[in-house]
Amino acid sequence: MMKKLCSIILIIAFTALLVCGCGPVSRDVNSGGEEVIKLRVVTYDNGSVPLDAKEVIAAANEVSREKIGVEVELEFQSKEKINLMMASGEYYDMVFTNSWINSFDKNASVGLYYDITEAVKEVTPDLYDSIGEYWDCAKINGRIYGIPVLKDMGSENMYRLNADYFERKKGMKIPERMTFGDIEPYLKAYKEDHPAAYPLAMDKSGLPGFSNFLERIVETVVVIPYDQEKPEAIAFWDNEEVMNRFRLLHKWYKAGYIQPDAATIDSTNTDRSIPVRIGVAWKGYQGYSNPEDWGFNVKTSIYDGPYISRTSEQGAMFAVCEACDEEHMKACLKYMELLGTDRKFRDILGYGIEGKHFEYLPNGTVFRLKAGQDRYNTRLYQTGSVVNASVESVSKTFLADPDQWEKVFEEYKTDGIYSRTKGFSYDPSKKEDIIAAVLAIYNDYSTELLTGTSDPDTVIPQMKKRMEAAGLNELLTDINSELDNWLK
Repeated sequence: MMKKLCSIILIIAFTALLVCGCGPVSRDVNSGGEEVIKLRVVTYDNGSVPLDAKEVIAAANEVSREKIGVEVELEFQSKEKINLMMASGEYYDMVFTNSWINSFDKNASVGLYYDITEAVKEVTPDLYDSIGEYWDCAKINGRIYGIPVLKDMGSENMYRLNADYFERKKGMKIPERMTFGDIEPYLKAYKEDHPAAYPLAMDKSGLPGFSNFLERIVETVVVIPYDQEKPEAIAFWDNEEVMNRFRLLHKWYKAGYIQPDAATIDSTNTDRSIPVRIGVAWKGYQGYSNPEDWGFNVKTSIYDGPYISRTSEQGAMFAVCEACDEEHMKACLKYMELLGTDRKFRDILGYGIEGKHFEYLPNGTVFRLKAGQDRYNTRLYQTGSVVNASVESVSKTFLADPDQWEKVFEEYKTDGIYSRTKGFSYDPSKKEDIIAAVLAIYNDYSTELLTGTSDPDTVIPQMKKRMEAAGLNELLTDINSELDNWLK
């Protein structure tokens, strides 16, 4: 009886070892005999998970396992799921982070991301060299905690106009650049010809990139204007230009250029008749100009930028989990290096499988096939370096410039408007309660302000009074104290 009991105990113990992973484990190796490390990488889903994601990831893994001995389980997750992961301490190896979701500065400041300062130089020198000056946006107190995705590092806002109507029919020239308010004659001309129409596309989120000419410190509430001689954090209403823009929006709303129910509209993308839209992109971007998409020829006119700040440079990043062991941390860096230096590999995660999801065009650009448009239509920034991917042409006849990114980054050098505080990041941990209260108050008014529905000279004084009661001035004092020390 005792022997039988001991045998049962041994069997149970051995089984427990296997289940816990503590017993003998077979390890995958590539054709070179190197052990293959598997990573859990979580990225932003941008609203949907591509249907052919598993097939594309499998194709990418075939390449990465042979070249660097790394495979990834790439997950497309919502903003809410990523935030929940971070809050709960759920394990991952690498995660998408930036200035607008899964806040890099906040999470790096509280120790959620791995300090890769030395490792990125020693383990992946080609990755380090490729990022160059843009490492600054990934630093907290001089240490590197993230890997910037090279993309449009500056912010350029542009009007997108129906050129067939404005230029050919009305004889109105669309310049390469204009100011924010210069669009008014175009809106007026269209409204006069189409009294029942609303010529400026607007939904409840407002105009894309509305405040991109300001460096955001606490979202769009506390900002630093680019043109200040001595940088100072201010409430947005203390900037004359942003107030003028709010007033113009309200004027346009009352004139009937904006839909009366704009504050409740989720999207206007399905209405192809709207002649004026806003875009945030970069010089040479084709996505706004393809006549096959809109049914008319489109011209763009830049009214802001390129503004380059810590916020704009943090448009997309990846960070390694602080809980990673050294082996997995190095594997993450090697994977990002491969994405940043091997174009063919980069194009797999960016566009899918050649011949099924996309094809290469004679000028070196790529074109998404129907399966690519329907089943793997991701944004490049979701999966890694944008600059190292082949440039996309929106059609086989409307070809993009394959050297687009070289020209964009050259423009940053010659025409870039740089923030004087590029590299400064505020530590929000001391004033989290005030920040939460201030943002909640802003959200009570923001939709109607951003759509022109409300008169800013009426509602902003109400907002200001409530925010100051919630501690806004204390928050501004703390931010400017940190800023002064940083400037010194």
